[in-house]
Amino acid sequence: MTITVLDQQTAERIAAGEVIENPASVVKELVENSLDAGATLIEIAIREGGRKSITVTDDGCGIPAAELPLAFRRFATSKLKTLSDLQRIESLGFRGEALPSIAAVARVNLTSRPGEAAAGARISVAGGKVLAQEEVGAPAGTSVEVLDLFYNTPGRLKFLRAAPVESARVTALITEMALAHPQVAFVLSGEKKTVVQTSGDGELLHVIGALYGADTAAAMLPLKDASAQPGLSVSGYISAPHLNRPSRRQITLIVNGRVIRSNTLINALERGYGSFLPSRRHPVAVLHLQVQPDLLDVNVHPAKTEVRFQRPEAVKELVYQAVRAALQRPAAPPPRLRLRDSAVAESQPDLWREGARRYLLEGDEFPARPGALADPFHGEAAAAAAGALAPPEPAVHTQGHDASQDRGLPEGCRLIGQFLHSYLLAQKGDQLLIMDQHAVHERILYETLARQPEGASHGVQLSLPLTVEVPPVWRERMADLLPLLNESGFKMEPFGDNSYIIRACPFEARGDYKAVDFYAMLEEMVLQAERVPAEGLREQVRKTVACHRAIKAHQPLSRQEMEQLLKDWEKTGEVQYCPHGRPAVITINREELDRSFKRKGGGADGR
Repeated sequence: MTITVLDQQTAERIAAGEVIENPASVVKELVENSLDAGATLIEIAIREGGRKSITVTDDGCGIPAAELPLAFRRFATSKLKTLSDLQRIESLGFRGEALPSIAAVARVNLTSRPGEAAAGARISVAGGKVLAQEEVGAPAGTSVEVLDLFYNTPGRLKFLRAAPVESARVTALITEMALAHPQVAFVLSGEKKTVVQTSGDGELLHVIGALYGADTAAAMLPLKDASAQPGLSVSGYISAPHLNRPSRRQITLIVNGRVIRSNTLINALERGYGSFLPSRRHPVAVLHLQVQPDLLDVNVHPAKTEVRFQRPEAVKELVYQAVRAALQRPAAPPPRLRLRDSAVAESQPDLWREGARRYLLEGDEFPARPGALADPFHGEAAAAAAGALAPPEPAVHTQGHDASQDRGLPEGCRLIGQFLHSYLLAQKGDQLLIMDQHAVHERILYETLARQPEGASHGVQLSLPLTVEVPPVWRERMADLLPLLNESGFKMEPFGDNSYIIRACPFEARGDYKAVDFYAMLEEMVLQAERVPAEGLREQVRKTVACHRAIKAHQPLSRQEMEQLLKDWEKTGEVQYCPHGRPAVITINREELDRSFKRKGGGADGR
């Protein structure tokens, strides 16, 4: 086998593959260049998820016309001069690979004008070759237009996901960049719609409110630096334990302005919550770590999302202690009401919501939520108090049974009672049925949704409509989920850029249906939508709706409710599994019981 040297064009395309994986990679590299250029306003526009075009415009320092061709040469950079500079990197970019890598797999038009220049210049590059350069009129700053990404590498092009998926990746990226740089105004638009917009006023809490909603921002707790070590500090916000998510996607880690991935730091963060955080739930968090550059190695991977700490144990302990201190800090006194009295606030919750929005976006005074406690753990505390005050119910109803109460139950099936407020016990012939009330009800609701004609719904009108604000990164997914949710019985419609109003929900609810309940269900659907093919999304929505609307474990039921559950279960054909494949009913035969108690002959002699 003969060893040969690859030609320059092939080598450049291979190298580009290490840096540019998808449209979000292009946006990341260009935005980092804009931030390094000192931009205070960065505008990003994408078409067809970035496959057709990506445009990033900033008001940074600009590039002199004479240096434009040099900017597209590999390893040409303004951020490093000598090898020793690698030991104290303070910029986001430093490899000199971004523009050459993008230009190797796309058509690029770059227009730039330094603030002191009378005119700007434009350079066009395609497939790594400079096509033209000319003088043009342009505002101060730089604008990079990337067209037809991967046009010359069809092998990479065919692996791009659908436009909504690629758009969601870009939105998630800009969300993280905005949280990392609250002093910079970000505007992301796609298909003539603004998806993300931040003010750039430097207030991190305002950015959290703009991206995650006013209710989320109101539940955030500030971190206070607990480090006594020089060259190491942490700041940011974490959510109170009652605000948690099923995934870690709303945990953002920033080191020296760089968004990173680190399971080590996430584990330290969640360890700080201890028992405050429910099992398999995760907080919302934005952590800004400042580390002395010579104690940090960012030259680990071309994507620059991995870093190495010289003192990893000290960093972990810093995060852990800061989280513990924030959670144990005494609650602040309740903010002063802007409304005349709390009765008005309770009767007009929309005014409170608008006040919260004005506080987050305009710095106005923040109104106290009606009925909310100052303690950030009030959600769990209130639930515990309610459980403590509720009158006790017997775990199993067995005595004084009247056979007439079993009329209408499945033939030969007799209700015995409820065990641990989670399982129903029933007798069918010589069999004992142990039924998981949640799994059985989940199956019943799923079968109801599956049998209904397409376009029909089982919506129950809400006495008061709910308003839910979702993160911008969900926007593309909502376009697919909205018709399926309405088909399943949720009567909902857009109510602003990232808000929705819900007027009906499927099936009757025990107690009030709250916006937080819908948000939790929607978050699960968004996560699942990324893993299932489009044709399976309807099925997944039905399963999720059934799961979230079903009776829960540890939920006391009246005898009438238990009997109705048994009757509805019979109508499903007595299916033994929930829609997710988990057992819903366990059957124990008389013979098994007799063997367990070492009886012979069925105990006919009574012994």
